Amino acid sequence: MTDHPDRRLRPRGHKVTNAVNASAGVVVQAGRIDGGIQVTGSAPGTEIPRQLPVSAGLFVGRARELEELGSLLRQPTVGQPRIVLLSGAAATGKTALAAFWGHRAAPHFPDGQLYVDLRGFGPEEPLSPLTVLSGFLRALGRSFAAESGPLEERAATFRTALSGRRVLVVLDNASSTDQVRPLLPGSDTCAVVVTSRRKLSGLGVHHAVRTVALGVLGGAESLALLNAAIGERAAAEKESVGRLAAHCAGLPLALRIAAQKVATRPTRSIASLVGELNGIGTGLDLFDADDDTRSTLRGVFSWSYRGLPTAVRDAFALLALHPGDTFDLPSAAALLGTSGDEAVRLLRRLADSHLVDDTAGDRFAMHDLLRSYGRELHTAAADPPTHDPHPHPHPHPHPLGGLYDYYLSMADRAGRIIMPYRHRFPLETGGRPIAVEPPMTSRADALRWMDAEWRTLVALCRLEDPVFDVRRWQLAYTLRDYFYLAKHLDGWSESHYLALAGCERMGDRRAEAMTRNNLGRALLESGRVEEAARQYRLAHDRFAELDDEHGLSDSLANLASVRRRQGAYTEALDLQQRALDVYRRTGAMRKVGITLRSMAKAETELGRAADATGHAAEAMTLFSALGLDLDVAQSAYTLGLARARDGDDVSAARAYEQAIEFGRRAGSRYEEARALRQLGFLYATGGHIDAARDRWQASLELFTSLGASDADAVAAQLAGLGDGRPGSVGGVLAQPVEDPVVQDPGDLLVPGTDGLG
Repeated sequence: MTDHPDRRLRPRGHKVTNAVNASAGVVVQAGRIDGGIQVTGSAPGTEIPRQLPVSAGLFVGRARELEELGSLLRQPTVGQPRIVLLSGAAATGKTALAAFWGHRAAPHFPDGQLYVDLRGFGPEEPLSPLTVLSGFLRALGRSFAAESGPLEERAATFRTALSGRRVLVVLDNASSTDQVRPLLPGSDTCAVVVTSRRKLSGLGVHHAVRTVALGVLGGAESLALLNAAIGERAAAEKESVGRLAAHCAGLPLALRIAAQKVATRPTRSIASLVGELNGIGTGLDLFDADDDTRSTLRGVFSWSYRGLPTAVRDAFALLALHPGDTFDLPSAAALLGTSGDEAVRLLRRLADSHLVDDTAGDRFAMHDLLRSYGRELHTAAADPPTHDPHPHPHPHPHPLGGLYDYYLSMADRAGRIIMPYRHRFPLETGGRPIAVEPPMTSRADALRWMDAEWRTLVALCRLEDPVFDVRRWQLAYTLRDYFYLAKHLDGWSESHYLALAGCERMGDRRAEAMTRNNLGRALLESGRVEEAARQYRLAHDRFAELDDEHGLSDSLANLASVRRRQGAYTEALDLQQRALDVYRRTGAMRKVGITLRSMAKAETELGRAADATGHAAEAMTLFSALGLDLDVAQSAYTLGLARARDGDDVSAARAYEQAIEFGRRAGSRYEEARALRQLGFLYATGGHIDAARDRWQASLELFTSLGASDADAVAAQLAGLGDGRPGSVGGVLAQPVEDPVVQDPGDLLVPGTDGLG
């Protein structure tokens, strides 16, 4: 056995030997002894500790994390142990990773591997460092030291015992830095792996710690784990295995439980198990294991939850109700009903416990299965068992009421910046103050906020409770400002169909008419012309019932847009002229410009170039005076079409350049892309192939970034340039005067009074 460096200093020239295998245990030979002799070495015959738990039978992925752990095998910093902290949420496989790597790295630590489950999160009370040190010292053969002395003395003895030895120490499931610190060796020959559901930020204050954040497995890794665990049956039901993996949401424990469920049902298909998921109560029901509370997601999650203060537990359950995939501090404060400072404190505590993820900059996220657990907790707290035969007649306010009010208010603010001349009305928000206001002073602020939040806003529209019906249609109305610009057509249509259902439940005819008009625009943009026409006609009928002149005029103008797309240009012009007369008489100048622009398109198709260019130019002048860059861009594009049809390519190119410029000012990639496409056509037909290719390439990149179907047509035009056959399929002569699906997505705005719609 190696002589320990904790031997007491001995007189020079005297010899001390340790006869390990002698029956007397320890022999001390000295010429003279002054004072007492203390021998604290390992007991005779002490085995090298090999305490790592059994490694999981299957282990896939985690290449990056294994590489990080590999840093423990590299040259250490002199005088300091090498420490890696595996930090992550419950069920992400921290223990499995530590054990897998520990077994693989064991040859690098020939003096032993110490392991302890600190029980920081679990059904039992956490282990004290004093108790852990007793066990470690016994494993190292220091039985007497293990049973005596306070914490500081035992920790010092532990460090002495490991000095100069190559030992791996795995401290699993730690709850705090205070629990870990006394268990750290002092020698640079040792390495330590700590796992915790908390970030243990204090550990790095006095020690060199490499933190590895352990997230969920990726899609490929999840499938690999399921395929390996299920075996041959997985290959026969690939689609069902994929759906099962999706339900597990990348949690290794969930994937293993799901695989075990399949294994225990050898005569039933995997598809039948997946099918049951649609009928069970919550996303966690699949992951129950009756015979092992340590292998159920509810149990594992509860160990993270129950140790939190009451206010933090309540915050977790409330945040689980947030309908967005991610959320920011202002929306969290609105949902929690707290000040910004208090929301920050609660979010930090939840992030430290990995119950929310704060890795996405200024936004937070919650794992899907943790979200399911939080919602269960909230439901249980909101509906406690009761035997009261006379329940309270006034139920509690909806927990998402404050959040809905916040998002409605902020969406309205953004909309007023994006479309300043649109009709506005009082919102059904109850006038609640906003605790934390995101930046909202410029167009860039408004677009940035909407880019981040529009999916959450659509998700709010999906909330089924009729208590939100008024706010639902008002939110859809404000969303139209952004959708008109950004072209998220699926979200536009869905939000308005949901809003329409709420309007019909309330019996609010005016709200219904306005919603139908805006829905018609979304459908028209999507190429669903007949359904758009039906919505416009129904809107017209509702406005007629209300004797709303502006609403009727808007309906006529919207129907004219449909008729123009159907090729009935003369009828479209007649409807537009009737609407224009009302707009001019009532001073609705933005609608005047919109209608003039739409008339110019019909006149272009009829070959009335002079009328078309005159109306398009008048619309540009009007919108410029109003400072509406997006409308200027659209009118310049329309003017370019009219000029090109009239054979004036130079003026057409100038108009398209203006459309590109104002489209960029407005932040509309769509307007910029389609103007670039038409400009490329002019260059191609003029023989300027390189210039055409540059414009079409830029257009293609913009359309692709938007996910627009126009990208395919532009790609075909580029291919036509490549084969040198203008006029072939996709060739340069295949220039559409108007995109048949999404042409000038703003011909008309909708209902009620000036700019309404």
